[in-house]
Amino acid sequence: MTDVNRLPVLVSLQHVSFQFANGETLLDDVSLSIDHTPTGIVGRNGRGKSILAKLIAGLLSPSSGTLNGASRVTYVPQSVEVAPGDTVADLTGTLPILSALERMAQGTAQVDDLALIDDRWDLAVRLRGALDTAGLETLTAQTPAEQLSGGQLARVVIIGALLAAPQLLVLDEPTNHLDSNGRMWLLRMLGDWRGGLVVVSHDRQLLNAMARIIELSPLGVHVYGGNYAAYRHQRDAEQQAAHAALEHARLARSRERRRLQKDHDSLQRNAARSRKHAETANVDRFTKARWKGAATEIVSTVRSAHWQHKHELDAQVREAYERIVDETPTLLALPTSAVPNGRQVLSLVDAHLPWLPSTHLNGHLAGPVRVAVRGPNGCGKSTLLKVLAGEWRLVSGECSVQVPSAYIDQHLALLDDQRSLVEQLNLLDTPLAEAELRTRLALLQLDALRVTQPVGQLSGGERLKAAMAIALWREVPAQLLLLDEPTNHLDLESVMAFEQALQGFTGAMLVVSHDAAFVQAIRPTHYLDWHPAGWCLERA
Repeated sequence: MTDVNRLPVLVSLQHVSFQFANGETLLDDVSLSIDHTPTGIVGRNGRGKSILAKLIAGLLSPSSGTLNGASRVTYVPQSVEVAPGDTVADLTGTLPILSALERMAQGTAQVDDLALIDDRWDLAVRLRGALDTAGLETLTAQTPAEQLSGGQLARVVIIGALLAAPQLLVLDEPTNHLDSNGRMWLLRMLGDWRGGLVVVSHDRQLLNAMARIIELSPLGVHVYGGNYAAYRHQRDAEQQAAHAALEHARLARSRERRRLQKDHDSLQRNAARSRKHAETANVDRFTKARWKGAATEIVSTVRSAHWQHKHELDAQVREAYERIVDETPTLLALPTSAVPNGRQVLSLVDAHLPWLPSTHLNGHLAGPVRVAVRGPNGCGKSTLLKVLAGEWRLVSGECSVQVPSAYIDQHLALLDDQRSLVEQLNLLDTPLAEAELRTRLALLQLDALRVTQPVGQLSGGERLKAAMAIALWREVPAQLLLLDEPTNHLDLESVMAFEQALQGFTGAMLVVSHDAAFVQAIRPTHYLDWHPAGWCLERA
């Protein structure tokens, strides 16, 4: 077994801090060493997971501290931008070498082609094999990128990263758009990977394949040995101890306050007796004044000591409270989001979805139904939601949605990135008073700063929460939620809170998700499954 303590360090961060231009500090005094140990990065949205990943990859420079990195690092972001005309070869970064190989084969080689190719003469064969292994047999190096689904695009970009064979591979939420087969493929590929690996993820299965977890929390950056399950066990034990310490500090403060109050009352009585004795004693008036002053001074001194002791007790409680980091956000729907039993929600009659083979959908849904839409990447799940949202038209057939709906897609197009969340909600004439609105947003961990800045500056998870607020808190709230991979950009705690919130939602929903645990948690009433022969709607 390899001694992880002797693995060569690939990236070293020493007292690194990162600060935005507006002065907000996201990471402060972080010291880490990244070696070949497969490492997962976890933490609440907005804590800086992607920033830390980009620092490790060398794509960002720290505001202070030192960062020494590996010479060859490949970073795969959460979202890949596709330029017009891009092909699979462009996305995998293999186009220059494939073009050089093609010129060599045609006898039109250029001066630098041999150096460009180096020892990668078999790159075309390896790319073909990688595509086939990933279940992308129908794709070629020349396939236009615009034809790829989100899951296909994710697999192609990861293939390019693996083919680059870097010393360190950094992946930011790599399973976001992958179906179950795609996730199993990724686990196999990463299991065979022998370079350094850092993964930002909320995917519990993927995190359990890691050997080290780095957590970002309000308490700073902490490193846990073992996989996600081991991290969670240790973190839960720490939180239980933190809760116990908080309860102990509160009880100690309460006992001490009662004792201090009792001592104070006793001292006041004694001081009053002393002053009365001084008043009636057969002594000169200067002695009386001195005795009275001494009694008052003693009371003042003890009162000051008591105040200092109370201050220390309060500080101990605050310190204990600050060790608790498991705040749970809550999403709250409005009463008018409810769909009564029997109320028609949507109907599809011989619906032929665009861009897909000629299979037709038929179905009628009524009441607070919960439909989980399942099928492999590229089968048309997102296309169906866009049709129901009115963004795309059917090739033929009929589609009718009879209740107010909100489509929250993978790219959160519902949001205006240039406007703040509060501004967008006010434009939608939310029925909530501003005080209640801000309280609800605070429950989502969207504080005063975040709700007043352009939503384009929020993290992925914060943007999803903003989109849900707009869907549920506008003048006419959504009674039908069309959710396309809603957990993609949420941290694990928020995923579980989101599950609880949807369990209490009294409207209808159609959900596309490859997260089996999430689908089970929302308690679907129906499943809409894709099969090569067509779609099938069944009760759960």
